[in-house]
Amino acid sequence: VVGREVFGDDYVSRDQLTRLHMYYGGAMDCDHWHQGAGFVTSHVALTLVWEKGLQAIEPSIAAPYWDFTLESTFFGSSDWHDSKIFSSDWFGEGSPDNELHTVTEGRWSFVPMMMNSAGYTKWHNAYGLMRAPWNLDSTPFVTRSMNIYGLENNLKPSGCEEYHRTLKKSNWMSLAKVLNSAAHGHIHETMGGAWNHPFEAVVADIEDPPLAVFQFAHWIQSSSKILWRAGVVKCSDSCDMSTPTSECNCACGADTIAGRTASEVLGDAGVLDSVSFFDKDQSTLDSNYWKDESGAVNHVIPGYSEAESKEIYGAILDSLCTPGHLGDMFQASSPNDVTFWVIHSTIDRVWHFMRLGDTEYDQTWEATTPCYGHNPKNFQPFSSLFGDDHDKYYTNKELYDLLSPTSDSLPYVYDNFEWPHCTFLGYRMTN
Repeated sequence: VVGREVFGDDYVSRDQLTRLHMYYGGAMDCDHWHQGAGFVTSHVALTLVWEKGLQAIEPSIAAPYWDFTLESTFFGSSDWHDSKIFSSDWFGEGSPDNELHTVTEGRWSFVPMMMNSAGYTKWHNAYGLMRAPWNLDSTPFVTRSMNIYGLENNLKPSGCEEYHRTLKKSNWMSLAKVLNSAAHGHIHETMGGAWNHPFEAVVADIEDPPLAVFQFAHWIQSSSKILWRAGVVKCSDSCDMSTPTSECNCACGADTIAGRTASEVLGDAGVLDSVSFFDKDQSTLDSNYWKDESGAVNHVIPGYSEAESKEIYGAILDSLCTPGHLGDMFQASSPNDVTFWVIHSTIDRVWHFMRLGDTEYDQTWEATTPCYGHNPKNFQPFSSLFGDDHDKYYTNKELYDLLSPTSDSLPYVYDNFEWPHCTFLGYRMTN
């Protein structure tokens, strides 16, 4: 309120932006902002809201973009957090080495999380912090880590290869999918990280974890969230800040499993459509093992005994009954981390480049999903973004058109569409 009184109606606070992202990305029925093509329009529009808020304070400001393909090119998965962008003069440590997992030096040190947020936002965690309901971390500051469930993350941000593949897409639906996955990619996971999870004990007993172990670690957060949305994972509703996390947590209860076997629970929730795991020899069990040709769950996994299958499915479910503690970039409260605000504009930059090219491109937006927010006629919670008096919310299709680089209403342009480091590596970055 004070900000708007001082700077005008375009002013917006970090808490307002985080609440908006939480409302649509943290909903229990489905993810209205990340499970389909609406990811692109919603996040580009949200970034524009943020830019207009900055310009209400200082009109000369333009939203920056972080071309993290540079970090991907010049660093490996183990050292990309050494990039100068993580100096105290920029965005602070990429993986703070302290118990709080929080930046302690520079402008972005000890960035506070909104506390006692229950009366302000629909979705929050049991401690009252404006974090995803499934992230029961009581740390009152923004958190980051390069580790993922006891492993040093073997991923790094999307790079030239992913962007080169993106530029080869010939239609909007496939482009939107890759902008949300390969091009957007691992940046949230590799910035946020995850810890305080039983899988860490499993990893500790494996001397040299093979790829299969890493692959499952990458699936834990998203698969746990699927089980949460399916009502299988239940999280504490309310905990005092003095309550230890061992007593304030998420778990699969007997009432939510309702007498089903682990394979039935995982199959009913849809987890087996994508998750990969490993056996006692750390051999990979990908999604092809879980179902037969008709799509029915293999309660006895091919090549394994009934007892071995029961043990494997049980181990998967045990690991997914809690997502553990997640760095803020790795869940619905990601706008709390300053790096959130410079990654979606770099996706938008690629989108502009695609739309300005001469290559034939099918712009049809198909209505294919039951999750509201991802079909062309679905409304997004934005209005009056383009110098107009449009007091009604825009639809996805309207945003798609208004966000075009050829639109006279678009209030910004990008400085260039060049990736010289990718060209040097032999990639033809053409549209």
